[in-house]
Amino acid sequence: MPYSSASSYHEYYGKGAPPWRLGRGCGWQTFEVTRLVEERCGARPTHLYAGGHSPAMYFGEGEITVLDPYLPHLEPLRLRRADAVSGTVRAGTDAYPLRVRADGTPAPSRLSATWWVDDGVFLLEYSRYSPRRSAMVTHRAFTFHLGTELPAFPVPAGFARRLLLEPMQNNLSIRALHRKELKMGELVLPFGGRPRDQLVDPAFLIAKDNQGRVSRAGTPAFDRVLELIADAVNGTPAEVTEFVMDAAAIYHRVVPLGQKWPEYSAEDE
Repeated sequence: MPYSSASSYHEYYGKGAPPWRLGRGCGWQTFEVTRLVEERCGARPTHLYAGGHSPAMYFGEGEITVLDPYLPHLEPLRLRRADAVSGTVRAGTDAYPLRVRADGTPAPSRLSATWWVDDGVFLLEYSRYSPRRSAMVTHRAFTFHLGTELPAFPVPAGFARRLLLEPMQNNLSIRALHRKELKMGELVLPFGGRPRDQLVDPAFLIAKDNQGRVSRAGTPAFDRVLELIADAVNGTPAEVTEFVMDAAAIYHRVVPLGQKWPEYSAEDE
């Protein structure tokens, strides 16, 4: 299930939901994955919520299983109460992208969880290897209280529309994993660094390859990443580019002209 922040603008402010192969925002990734799980084996999730993010939790007898496609882990993440040390359970699993160090050794990403059993607090932390820093770096972290559940999912359309106007959205992107090559690519349109009337301009597109290297539109490296993404979603480079830029046009139309965004880092990871 590719990640795409562009999809929701098509769905809620445009002509309707795009094909699933073009991905969804983080919550909708989880909703679709859990729908497939329930369809195939009957397991029903609990959707926690914090900071605009909602993973799926499956509560068993003394254990929790986590599914979170936005933090793309290779296997379900399982935590068992019996493994608690001083009231705290820790577990982890490898995640994408699968990177390599300068010496050629593997450097997979990592999804880690900490469960403070008595307090009912749960931390998810997603780390990636940074070739530039030669170290693992936390990329995302979310803290949840196990009693804080989404009241409904998929979320109501009105709530989704309001969420899409929040200034925390500082780019539009599509991120996909190529199933055969096991490499990740991301096409991104950052919003900042230029006048608002230039927001919908494909010249400002960037791409990130599996190693986190950034390339600019019009370069051979950019084209290689775009081709990888297009192949991963069974599309073409032109379709993927149009998909993101059409979402940018929708965003430009619906978001206030005075909107300010957090800075987007366009440097190599």
